Amino acid sequence: MSGMKRLVLPCLWAWVSVLGGCGDRPVDEEPVCREGRTFARPAAGGNCENYASSCDVPAGAVLCCGGFVFGGCPTSKRCVDDPLDACDPGQTSDCPGICQ
Repeated sequence: MSGMKRLVLPCLWAWVSVLGGCGDRPVDEEPVCREGRTFARPAAGGNCENYASSCDVPAGAVLCCGGFVFGGCPTSKRCVDDPLDACDPGQTSDCPGICQ
């Protein structure tokens, strides 16, 4: 094996090992926060609460959408009826939903 091949393979292995342990985002990169009102509720159910930005929403919370107040979902999700609330969308136009 030539000297160049002996050098490239260990370097490639080290590079892949280091990057593979860092997750989806480099450690020093800040998360992308959407400023403005963001509504979310606990995953177990409850009322939708207002947060100043998307980064303020607690981990595991469910984003609220629809109704007159809550707005839409991020582009990768759609607004569906919240199965944990007592609001019937057939009876009123102001039922909040959740983003799925």
